[in-house]
Amino acid sequence: ICYSLFSRHVQFTACGACFGIILLFSICSYVPFTLHPLVARQCIAHKVDLVTASYVSPELQELDGPAKEVGVTLLNEIGLDPGIDHMLAMQCIDEVHDKGGKVLSFDLLCGGLPAPECADNPLKYKFSWSPKGVLLGTMHPATYLKDGKLVEVPRGGDILSTAQDVSLFPDLPLEFFPNRDSVKYREVYQIPEASTIVRSTLRYRGFCGIAQGLLRLGLLGDAHVQRLQPDSAPLRWRDLLAILISQSDVRTPDLRSSVLETVGGDQNVLTAIEGLGLLTDAPAPLRGTPIDTLCAHLQERLQYQPGERDAIFMRETFTIQWPNRTKEQRWIDLVEYGNPDGYTAMARCVGLPTAIAARLILDGNVKEKGIVRPTIPSLYNPILRTLRDEGVHLQSGISRLVN
Repeated sequence: ICYSLFSRHVQFTACGACFGIILLFSICSYVPFTLHPLVARQCIAHKVDLVTASYVSPELQELDGPAKEVGVTLLNEIGLDPGIDHMLAMQCIDEVHDKGGKVLSFDLLCGGLPAPECADNPLKYKFSWSPKGVLLGTMHPATYLKDGKLVEVPRGGDILSTAQDVSLFPDLPLEFFPNRDSVKYREVYQIPEASTIVRSTLRYRGFCGIAQGLLRLGLLGDAHVQRLQPDSAPLRWRDLLAILISQSDVRTPDLRSSVLETVGGDQNVLTAIEGLGLLTDAPAPLRGTPIDTLCAHLQERLQYQPGERDAIFMRETFTIQWPNRTKEQRWIDLVEYGNPDGYTAMARCVGLPTAIAARLILDGNVKEKGIVRPTIPSLYNPILRTLRDEGVHLQSGISRLVN
């Protein structure tokens, strides 16, 4: 929800609800990203600055002018990804440019995952945030630059088929797929010289194949299904799968065979479907659509248990050319584990940057108005310095490249 920091009293209304905000000079909003424009309009109306960890949507971008007119800062993309990734990238890029160098390529890999010892389910994933957000993330289109060529992957799950294995950290079998629109960061990061710009999502190996199976079975569909309406008669998971794949026989052997055929004959995917309890007599939670029904089911099964911890793995890689034509590769790693008795890694890596940014705004250290990202030195330098002071684990290295 929203919370306030140090300000006067106003009545703050958004999303049909009214919040009595006391001591209000700045708001940190953690509502779903679709609601940020509603919050931002109220901030503009009351001349209150706003901080969010979400991407700048087209609707939010339209508020740039009105916010500037009244002198309001709308700081966005200040969490982990987006957020810390932007700040690390711009700190490196600005340093290179200041020394006369060029950034020829930029690659980002980032994922919030269970710690390896806690990745104990077929998806090797647990939810520290919205299950629907995670699954919808596999359905987005993606656009990126690779060796000077524009690559466009259409929406609807096609990014899953582009997944590639990667071995970044010892004993961590990971895979990655492209994350939304990377091309716009050529302008945001001010690297027109770059021929490769790819921002990607990390998952444990096997996730994408299973997600593809869920997609082929119709479980990621967002159309309303009559049998899934809350007032419908109870429905077993096996019956739901039979409906989705138009299989009349729900006896286990026949249904298993039909499911296996639907997922392309991949036995590992079938085993995962069974492991997730989707071929059982257990009742499916009726939530109107297949994806909402699946999310309610997975929210229950894939929760972090007491004593478990999450993890964040991120690597940024830059190919740099210097004025003397020599080249080097730089990398920056963020590896963060949650505290089973305290904050999750995701909470720290999203909450800390937003809190630090809010303090900078309150202290008058952010002069920019309108839509702002943390890509300027007055933001990224103090925030990254404070993150290190707070114990966020960042490492970097450089290797020379042969021309």
